[in-house]
Amino acid sequence: MEELHAEGISPFVADLDLDVSRGREPQTVEREVSSGDDDDAQLFVECPIEGCLEQISLAELEDHIDFHAIEQNEEAAPERVVAAADVAPIAANAREYRSPYSRPEEVAQLSHEDRRERTRPSTNHDSAIDAWKKIFSLKHARKVKDLENLSIEGKQPRKRLGKSELGKHAYEHKMPDSLVTLLRRGKYTSAEGIIPVLARLLEQSPSTEHAYLCHPAVQHISKLRGEGGFCGYRNIQMLSSYIVGAHAEGTEKLSDRIPSIFRIQDYIENAWDMGINATGRVETGGIRGTRKYIGTPEAQAMFLSLKIPCEAEGFKSPQQGVAEAALFASVQQYFERASFDPEDKVRCTNLPPIYFQHRGHSLTIVGLEQRASGSQKLLVFDPMFHDPEGILRLARRADRYGDTEDRNKARIPIHRSPESVLRLYRRGNNYLKKYYEFELLRLKVNST
Repeated sequence: MEELHAEGISPFVADLDLDVSRGREPQTVEREVSSGDDDDAQLFVECPIEGCLEQISLAELEDHIDFHAIEQNEEAAPERVVAAADVAPIAANAREYRSPYSRPEEVAQLSHEDRRERTRPSTNHDSAIDAWKKIFSLKHARKVKDLENLSIEGKQPRKRLGKSELGKHAYEHKMPDSLVTLLRRGKYTSAEGIIPVLARLLEQSPSTEHAYLCHPAVQHISKLRGEGGFCGYRNIQMLSSYIVGAHAEGTEKLSDRIPSIFRIQDYIENAWDMGINATGRVETGGIRGTRKYIGTPEAQAMFLSLKIPCEAEGFKSPQQGVAEAALFASVQQYFERASFDPEDKVRCTNLPPIYFQHRGHSLTIVGLEQRASGSQKLLVFDPMFHDPEGILRLARRADRYGDTEDRNKARIPIHRSPESVLRLYRRGNNYLKKYYEFELLRLKVNST
């Protein structure tokens, strides 16, 4: 589901026209292929910011470009005031879900003029953002369509997935040598100590009623410049950073280090050899040495093959807001099981982060925020984006926020604009309302 990864019926996704089931035994995940009829799958554009190379849905493009702006200048893009952006989860009887992408009249190939604009060098980051917002405000989009999954009759899907699920490199046998060199040399971009900084910012934020955060050892791992779409791998690495940093179950299996993309590919292929989510090999044609997207089934297969306990859960409903409400309820239930002082505004726990998948992208949930307005926001590490330099400076300066007893220190302001910088880590209704299906993968721990 990295780029429409598993848009069909996921066998571990609860049908939320019924009540969300709880306490299910963990099960392995096998994808069902999309019929290819959903126009939502078709409207993707390549991020215009140099070095990103991500395929972004048209509805997400403005937020995506704004997040790039915050990377460069954490006060550049304050949160927009949108009526629907900060509301409580929508009730189950809300109106029928309508896709923000399914507008055939707005679909067109980029004109020759637009393509020339795309390749024109920009003078600075801000001007590039302005130029691309102007281009896409004209409702031009590249329609990505792949009929390789359909049978001759066009009704039944084949086992082999195509570009709409695996990305534009769905049929490659080997990634370019230059990319292999980049990934072996750079491995990944990692920032440590970000969780304690988020705790201080949330303490300072006037819009936060209270918040939960995961284990402080979790690293924010981001993509390398020019690597393309390896988000699923980067989120696996973030879960692995918890295992290694917290010396949790599985540390020895990972050889006490965060695995590289190539090692993760080996783990997944070995899991398929063991019969864990083995249909993934048929669907992808194999992933070793390629740029094919991976998702929740592959992440689960890797951890289970290493005997690292994990459990998957999913939510799906055609009604807008229903799956979102169930997602928030599950994440809240997860964090509330930890030990914390209910008097604390920011409740720092020792829980692992959560692998989070929606159509088109995956992220790592590192916390949950209850807003003063009554709404909620997920707190995430997004592998598409790097932490702003100001946050990195705070992380380097700060002592590890293990001294949670020093509440006076925690409440000392550390940033002049916490709302602006926190936007990079917040995902609420304005982001989630675009989707009607979500998947979570949680590591199981014995103690919190």
